[in-house]
Parts: sequence; structure tokens; C-alpha cells
Amino acid sequence: MNFYIAHILNPSFDEIHLYNTADKDNAKKTLKSLRDLEKINDVELLLVLIPASEVTSYEFKKNESLSDQINIANFISDIDSNFIDSVSDNEYFLGNGAAYAVNKIFLDNLNQYLSNLNCKVCISPEYLINSNDNFDVITEVEDKFMFAYKNNCGFSINKTNLNQYLDLVVNNKPNFNPKIFSSNEALTKRFKSDIDNHKFHFTDIKSEIVNSIPNFFKVNMSIGFIIKKINFSRAQLLTTILALLFLIVGSNFLTYRNVKNTEIYNKATFNIFTSISNDINKVISPRNQIDQILKNIPEKSNQGDIELPNLELFFKYGEKYISDISVDILNSTAEIKINSMPAFQFNILKTSAEKLNISISDNDIKIKDGSVDGVLTLRYEDV
Repeated sequence: MNFYIAHILNPSFDEIHLYNTADKDNAKKTLKSLRDLEKINDVELLLVLIPASEVTSYEFKKNESLSDQINIANFISDIDSNFIDSVSDNEYFLGNGAAYAVNKIFLDNLNQYLSNLNCKVCISPEYLINSNDNFDVITEVEDKFMFAYKNNCGFSINKTNLNQYLDLVVNNKPNFNPKIFSSNEALTKRFKSDIDNHKFHFTDIKSEIVNSIPNFFKVNMSIGFIIKKINFSRAQLLTTILALLFLIVGSNFLTYRNVKNTEIYNKATFNIFTSISNDINKVISPRNQIDQILKNIPEKSNQGDIELPNLELFFKYGEKYISDISVDILNSTAEIKINSMPAFQFNILKTSAEKLNISISDNDIKIKDGSVDGVLTLRYEDV
């Protein structure tokens, strides 16, 4: 994994030391802006160390039976009197045996920049880069001295204020016996027997450190972030937008059509029912309502049964010669107009119809050159 460490030296983000842990010969670069981090193409994991001036740490043991939100609320109530600024000016995080209050504006600005990177990001206080759970550590990096206490709290101080800060620490912790990564003379005088004769190097840090330190990074969700993470081309992005618009417009159109068709169906159904019965005011269950109407229709009509001529025979033998048919239900008759029907076929139809008790009136029939034209009047005759 390509592991980089970005050490931010001040709150204005205009001086950043970038370390490539895999390149021992050319490990360090100096950046003037967070935007320069976007130019690194091979980074997979980025640890961002922020100045101790933007973080206040406190010893705090989390109650594992409570949620982080409740633990943070309890932590704030415990140290509320220590805050100079408003409680809302900070973001709060829990670590292993410690709690951290981070300047909210600083962290929001940092998260906004880092959200644009295509890599895993971890943000943590600078002094935890060389911390240890078993002993206190003082580490010299550039012109800073970072104090990492074994309770995972810490602070960073410059060389000018080092002795003054050491006095405060020793007064509060008379048995303070740190492990030291520095050759500074002031530290040599105070802790002669505990000096490690070697310096700290960022290239010695392994990527596993991100699993043991608090991570203040929070993704700043935005349209730009989503587009960058998906990594669409312009054509793919345009296609996606058009597809989303089609889904939105299409679903609304289908809903509109469905509602419109439902209105047409309801109106047509109501008109049919009112044509059957004037007592229908509303159609709710068409099938049940039509059953009720049918129950009220007399089983036998006062009028005689209507018998219509059987036209199947004419369709079977003379369909292509028939151009028009009209049926008179009241008189039980039918009129069929035929055109250029062969005379022999007409005679067969006429004879067959008489056997089915259908009388044919051919008064309007003309026969010429073996073809029959005109109108046949058919009537069913009771036997």
C-alpha cells in the first residue's frame, strides 16, 4: 500500500510537509496548499497530522455500555468549565482512554479539501505519530517537540518554549520519565539516563498506525464529491443525468396516464350503468352492481321471442360476394346485399336456406350473364 503522511504545520494550510514512507531517498516534499495533495496519483492511504494548537486532549475513560453520543455528552459536561470558547465551536471525538476537542472551523475546512481525494484518509493530532501506551514520549520533529503521554493525550511546543513547558509538566508529574527521540541539550540535562541516541523518522512509520489512533476525518458529501468518486466521463455523466430525468419524467407521465385512464373508465362505467338504470348514483363495485340489476329483470319478457335468420350459411358460401348486411330485430328480418355472385352458387344458397326454414325474397335481384346482383330479404319462418 502506498502510504503517505502529510504534516500540517499551521492552521492556514500554507506549509505542509509530505512524507512518502516507501521512498527513503526522496521521502520529504514541502507543499504550499492542500490542493497540492490532489497531484499525488499513487497515494492509497494518507495520514494527515494536524497542529496541536487545534486540538485539546483530555484523559477520559469511555463507558462501553453507553453509546458514543452519550459518552461525548458526559465528557462535555465534565470539562465544560475548561472551555474558553463556546462548546459548539468544537467537534468531539473519543479515543483509547482519551477524548479530543477539535476546532470545528479548522476541521470542516480540512475535511472539505480532503474529501476530494481518491484515497483512504485519517486525520489525527501530530503528537500521536510516535505515541506508546506503555510510556510517555517526547519526539523532536523539525523545530517542534511533541509530547505524547501514555494516556493518549499530548501537546506540541516549539524550541523557545520547551523549558517552560517542561517545568509545568514536571511540577504536575514529579515522576515524569519519558522516552526521548531527540538530541536536544535541554532534554539531555533533565533526562540524562533516558535519552535514545537516535532521531525520529517519518519513513519508519507503518500504515498500521491508523488503526491505533483516533480519526477525525468525516466525508464532506456534495455533488462534486459523488461525481469524483464515481469517476464518470463527461459522456457517462450526461447519460446518467438524462436517464435520471427520464425516470423522473417518465414515472410522473405514467402516473398521469394511469389517473386519466382511471377517470375515463369510471366515467364510461357510470354512463353504462345509468343507461341501464336511473337509480344508479355511484359505481363502486361494477360486478356486484350489475348482478343486482340482472336479478331485478323479469325472467320472461311479455313480448314474443325474437328469431333471426341464420346467416352462417351465407357467410360460409358467399362471404366474398356480400358487401352489406342490415338486421331488423323487431321484424326478425335481415337484408343482404350481394355483388356478382355466380347464379349456380346463388341457387345453392337459396335451396339450402329454404331447408333451414328461411324464406328469401328476391324481388330486388337481377341476374345477368350468369351473375347475381341486388338485395336479398331473409325471414325466419316458424315451423
